[in-house]
This record gives sequence, structure tokens and C-alpha cells, in this order.
Amino acid sequence: MKRCAALTLSVILIIFSLCSCTPKLSPAAGEIKVTDCRGREVSVPADPKSVCALSPFSGPVIVMLGCGDKITSFTNNAARSYMLLDICSSLSDAAVVKNSGTVNVEEIMARNTDLLVMDSGVYDNEVERAKIEAAGITYVVVDYNTIEDQFAAVRVLGETFGQSEKAEKYISYFRSVIERVDEEALKNKTSLRLYHSVNEAVRTDSEGSYCAEWIAHTGAENVSVSGAKLTVEGEKSYTTLEQIYAWNPDIIICNEAMVDDYILSDSKWKGLDCVINGRVYQIPVGITRWGHPTSFETPLAMLWLMNLLHPDTFEIDINSEIKSFYKTFFDYTVSDSLLEAIIDASEMRAPKTEKGVE
Repeated sequence: MKRCAALTLSVILIIFSLCSCTPKLSPAAGEIKVTDCRGREVSVPADPKSVCALSPFSGPVIVMLGCGDKITSFTNNAARSYMLLDICSSLSDAAVVKNSGTVNVEEIMARNTDLLVMDSGVYDNEVERAKIEAAGITYVVVDYNTIEDQFAAVRVLGETFGQSEKAEKYISYFRSVIERVDEEALKNKTSLRLYHSVNEAVRTDSEGSYCAEWIAHTGAENVSVSGAKLTVEGEKSYTTLEQIYAWNPDIIICNEAMVDDYILSDSKWKGLDCVINGRVYQIPVGITRWGHPTSFETPLAMLWLMNLLHPDTFEIDINSEIKSFYKTFFDYTVSDSLLEAIIDASEMRAPKTEKGVE
């Protein structure tokens, strides 16, 4: 098996070394050095012309930094965001080069890519990383497992694109939200027990996960992270409906559109107190699914959940907060009709089957 894997990798390296005839952009005038999230010191173009955002998190952040027009290829996850494409119309011409685990390096090369941003999923995949390295494409790795690590990832992107001030502005806002939420959670403690559905109804948070961290700031008891027995598949954690009945949470929040409707309408869930009481909620969806492991809109998710948990004591105009966020960080005006769609999470993302890697 090891011999076969080595042979496959060798073939890949030979194929891509023979692709030197593919035209590439001349190096940009000047380079800068950045240290990425894996501790690699990388010399990157000071003014990249063609960027591949191979990390789902990186695409929206690069747009936030004002460099979205440099993105010529990205992931299917980002391509499905109607709001992101409306904010940065040039992304309509970008190629989708990753849909699940396979990277279309030929298309990345055809776009004359001079900088690639990847996550640890690609970096740790020996075959996929070898394809990119054989193509001679400069890359940085941005990834995180905690909120503090996420700040570091934003800083790496800020330095890479010469927009550190904008990166710090976002980080400062996120920190201010955490302080605000922590203060409220300490002052007005809640006994509510919460279950978080991630994408699928029975996929949930594990102890130490990114989602578990941001929910913990709100003071709610996240039932799946307190020594619960979960089934782990890669980076995903699953429970069972039987276990959810044993937890009998006071509320359920869902980060995938229509999962709340499924839980509220499917007969198998009807015995839960929160279903009987109608306390199953859809987390809003903007550019990304708020609070999702790859989302940069997590501060909005925290404010939304605090407003849900403490409607009588948490002083916030959530609608104004949402509009202000997108205006501040994207210079994008959210209309009342779009605001309603964001909160309802309706029609904010294209179906997975609509666009993918050819």
C-alpha cells in the first residue's frame, strides 16, 4: 500500500513538472515575508495579481480586506454565497477549484495564480499539497481551532495583502463583542440547556471545538460538550436522537437552513420539550452561516444568541448591529428585505449541486 502511494505521488510530481509550458505571470515587483498559521516563513508577492482562496474562510476575509478582485479561483463553499457574490461581483468569473477534498490544480495554474491560500485540510493532505508544490505556486496556510487562533489567521491575511489595519479593526470589533457578551452572561446567568445542530440534525459540537467556545461565552449550557459520548468522523462529531432525548434541551439552534423546520415537523422529534414549545431556531445566514466553524461572522452569532437567551436584559438593536457590521467591514448596505432574508436564512446560499469542480 505504501509503495502504491509513493508511486502515485511520484507520477503526480512528474506530470506537473512537465506542465512548465503553462504560462505564468511574471513575479510582482518586490516580495514580503509573512509567517503563516503553520509557522512557515513565506515570501509572497507584495502585490499578487491572481489569488486562489482555497480555504473557505479566506475568501470572504480577502473580500473584507478590499482585495476580492484579486481572487480568480476559490472553493464551492464560498461560491454558493449569494451575498458574497453581490458584494464582490468579480467573483462571478472566478473558477471553483475545490469541492470536497480534490483540488483542481490544472485550473489554478490556468488562472496564472501567483498566490494561493490554503487551510490545514489541504496542507496535511500529502498528495494535494504535492500537486500544488510541483506546480510552483506560492502558498500560505491559514487555519484555526479557537477564536484566538482565528484572530491570528486574520492577521496573516492582513499582512499578506498589506491590509493589517483592516484586519486589526475586525479583531478589535470581535474582542469588543466577546467582552460585551461575557459581561452580560456574568450579570444575568441562564439555566437554559442548549443543543447546537451543525449542518445535519444530529451533528453537533464536541468539547474544545470552535463552536463550543463561542457558545460558551453566552452562558448557555451546551449539552453535547459536557463529557458526552459522541461519534467522531474526522473533524465532525455526531450524536443520536436517543441521546438528544436524554438531554432534552430547552432550546435547539441550527446553522443549516431548513434543519429547524425539519426538527419541528418530523414526528421523531415531536416528544422533545423544545419542539413542543417551539423553541427551535435557525441561526442567521449572511455571507457565511454565522458561527459555523469556517465563519468570520461569529460575533454576530454571539450577539444573536445573547438576544435570544436574554431578550429582556440584553440591550441591543440586533437589526442595526447587523447592518452596521456589513457597512463597516464591507461598505455594503443591507436593505430591509435582505435583513429579513439573513435572519430567516432563506435563499442565502445556492444548493451544493449548483456549482462544483468539473
